[in-house]
Amino acid sequence: MSPNADFLTIDFYAHTVRGTPRWRRGAKAALAGGLEGLRAASVNYANTGTFTLIPKPIGSCLVMAWSSPDAALAAWSGPLGRALGGPGHYRLDGEVARARVEETGDHWYGWHPSDTGAKPMEGGEPMVAIVHGILHPRNLANFLTNNLHAASRAAHHPGHRGSIDVFSKPPLENTSISLWKTLDLAQDFAYKPGGHSRVMKHAREAKTHRTGVYLRVRPLASSGSLGIDQPAFPDLPPARRC
Repeated sequence: MSPNADFLTIDFYAHTVRGTPRWRRGAKAALAGGLEGLRAASVNYANTGTFTLIPKPIGSCLVMAWSSPDAALAAWSGPLGRALGGPGHYRLDGEVARARVEETGDHWYGWHPSDTGAKPMEGGEPMVAIVHGILHPRNLANFLTNNLHAASRAAHHPGHRGSIDVFSKPPLENTSISLWKTLDLAQDFAYKPGGHSRVMKHAREAKTHRTGVYLRVRPLASSGSLGIDQPAFPDLPPARRC
């Protein structure tokens, strides 16, 4: 991978609502001392908003951007792994292959994702789409209503390999992580006339969000499943966390 593009580790932990505060305290403590090579980290709640009509809380998700795979592996082999490296329900390593923002200056709580030097993705490659947005308060109810239709279509799309909604600062943040069999199938869902394209067009025309960050991620390793009953990317090597 490129030495300048962000290397991502994404770790989803399914647990009860009562377990969420304890996990968040542990995650923040593990990050408090700083980690070499860590560019950004987001400690998140997780729900089923990307594939069910009524979102349900399902656990927590840690999204981390690193300067290199070696930096990530070294951190997970140390205190980070001892705190959070136990059984995880889904883990993914990947490279930011494309990053763009809705408006100049938009960011993900201070993180400006980098795709510098990354090779463009081809249509037949597996792909992870990450969309981070923060709504204007006046648009919250309307967005949730419109999102119902897009969520239903995603759950039944043949290219869908799992997905979750994550957010660290509710209720106005809406960040989706969706896994796709190929880039071509992801674009079919995103742009083909129907639920998602209509919601996306409305959001841009009505300027429903005050922040928009869009990432196309090349998955490099994957362990487990995310919202489906099959491994997300069975042809990839497992993600290492020790």
